[in-house]
Amino acid sequence: MELDKKFIAKMTRVYGLIVIFSNVIAVLVPQLISIPVLDEQNNQKWEAFLSNNNLASIAMIFAFLIPTVVCIVYSIRIFKSDEKIVKNIAEIPSVFSLSSVIGWNVYYFIEIPFVIYARTQFGIYIKAILISSWAFALFSGMTAWTLSYLAIEILNRTVLLPRVFPEGHVKREGFSFRPSFKHLMIFCFVVTSIFPVVILLSSLISVQINNGIKLHRGVIIVSMLLLIISFIITLSLSKLILNPLKNLTLASKRIQSGDYKTRVGVVTSDELGDLADSFNDMADSLAEKEFMRDTFGKIVDPEVRDYLMSGAGKKSLGETLGGETREVTVLFCDIRSFTAMSEKMAAAEVVSLLNRYFTALGQCITSHHGIINKYIGDAIMAIFGAPVSLPNSALDAFEAALDMRQTLVKLNNDFKKDGLPELKFGIGIHTGPVFAGTIGAETRMEYTVIGDTVNTASRLESLCKTYKTDLLISESSAEKIGDKDNLKFVAEAEIRGKTEAMKVYTS
Repeated sequence: MELDKKFIAKMTRVYGLIVIFSNVIAVLVPQLISIPVLDEQNNQKWEAFLSNNNLASIAMIFAFLIPTVVCIVYSIRIFKSDEKIVKNIAEIPSVFSLSSVIGWNVYYFIEIPFVIYARTQFGIYIKAILISSWAFALFSGMTAWTLSYLAIEILNRTVLLPRVFPEGHVKREGFSFRPSFKHLMIFCFVVTSIFPVVILLSSLISVQINNGIKLHRGVIIVSMLLLIISFIITLSLSKLILNPLKNLTLASKRIQSGDYKTRVGVVTSDELGDLADSFNDMADSLAEKEFMRDTFGKIVDPEVRDYLMSGAGKKSLGETLGGETREVTVLFCDIRSFTAMSEKMAAAEVVSLLNRYFTALGQCITSHHGIINKYIGDAIMAIFGAPVSLPNSALDAFEAALDMRQTLVKLNNDFKKDGLPELKFGIGIHTGPVFAGTIGAETRMEYTVIGDTVNTASRLESLCKTYKTDLLISESSAEKIGDKDNLKFVAEAEIRGKTEAMKVYTS
């Protein structure tokens, strides 16, 4: 993953400015909204004490300094490596916004020793002052936190994260400051319900206390009931949204594991219902594509299918017909006297026999890294070394041929029990250069190999009749097999189309 560090650094600086701007607003808002004061007389003495020194300004500096330091330190820490950036970049909104809360808490704790000093000097009753000061710090911190978090999170989700994670899979640490959707709902409840109600209720209580009015408990009870109802509504809405999302997440994981029959229940006609319908339609589409993929893998070899559906294969299919020249080993296998045998059998019996024969021998080929390129009547053309290269394609083809020989013995025993004729085959193996790729018309094509190597393998298979053997191996293949002690020299055969005789071997 190539990270644009300059862009990320630019965005973190913007986020830092948002934090500072949010704290400026947090200072101005309390000037417009009256913070509850439970003891006006002592509070006036405290205000007079503050006006004679720079305590408020010093404490306010910390309210701005701490968020700035936290943002800078956190940015330096995550920029130590690309891995840290990827792991922590989604945490920035939470960390940066929480730094404001820390700053305003420090502001409050700085005031406490001075309040105690004012008590010893002026006899001020400090309980009400501490509560009022805490209310100011809490309100300012909540204001800065809310404004900075929402602004940074929106920018992070719409600008930065799509740039860093264009394919999704946003990293999340085991211990994370990043809130879940449930936490965001609770956050909204606190900001829009608890905080306003507490401010208004405490303001009413402070007015009643300061004016000697008896507290009206009914207002407190109603406020608590409203908060409880609001909390129940918040939880209910959270469940209405989160439960369908959880079901969608679980269903998507089942689809990821290959269960394309999975479905999610559609229980509403709103946006979540539309999402569920779209998910089910997607599952149907994926199931259809998987069926086509499986069917495609039965028409062509699965390795060819995977190659054609890979990046190289898509490029080959998408841009132009073609391929590459590479060295492979070609194996031809043909049933002896099959035409005469099939004339004595019903068509259905012929098809059944061939299917059993091709299935058994096909497993021998694929288990030795070969692919069945095509069936030519009762013949098999197999390729070793394309489209996936092999260290020793000739040895793989040779071992596949030996396996096919043993399998045919077992298969003939089964045919004999079923009253079917026994089969004999001839196998030709040759190694050499071929052109391997997608060949045909632009509207219909196949993956195959062409060249003299293919023709030679086919003609070696035909020579098995001449030399009365079921396996012939060319000299080029025999050299690569390397175990000539287990190979028997047959003859220097005349191959049609070749000017020179070719040494052939068997086993």
